[in-house]
Amino acid sequence: MQAAKDTFLKTLAARLATVNAARTIVMDGCARAAVIDESDETALPPAGSDCFVLSWGEAGYAAMNSTLMYLDCTLSYASKGTDAMLRTDRGRTVGAMCGELLQICQPRIAAKMDYTNSTPKALGTQMFWTLPVMGAEKDSSGVLTRTAKLRIFFFPEVSQ
Repeated sequence: MQAAKDTFLKTLAARLATVNAARTIVMDGCARAAVIDESDETALPPAGSDCFVLSWGEAGYAAMNSTLMYLDCTLSYASKGTDAMLRTDRGRTVGAMCGELLQICQPRIAAKMDYTNSTPKALGTQMFWTLPVMGAEKDSSGVLTRTAKLRIFFFPEVSQ
């Protein structure tokens, strides 16, 4: 299951770097595409950091007598706006991020990879996912937040 999580994260990050190279975040002193897995980070960025945060939910088999598995994913993103615009641009930023999310989720397929070594290794299967379902925007202390949910499908890794 970890390979599916890693592949999805790396796929979205690589696609975001193409769609909007300026959407980056600095984590542990390193600038990178603004897609992070909350379970991999020791500290999360402050609310409204204009980045996509993945969190993982329910997992299981997609159908009885099948080896196809699913994993639910929630992507949260938020903006507090910029000082230059007196924070009145937070809606535009979240709207732009909605568009970016829809772009980076297409195509809805990726080759599953093993990222446990310095050189990624193809695992020989594909994974795919549903279209994201966007939740309503929410305002919390001046930070505009939105979540999107989707389901990832994959075949589990088999020990050789």
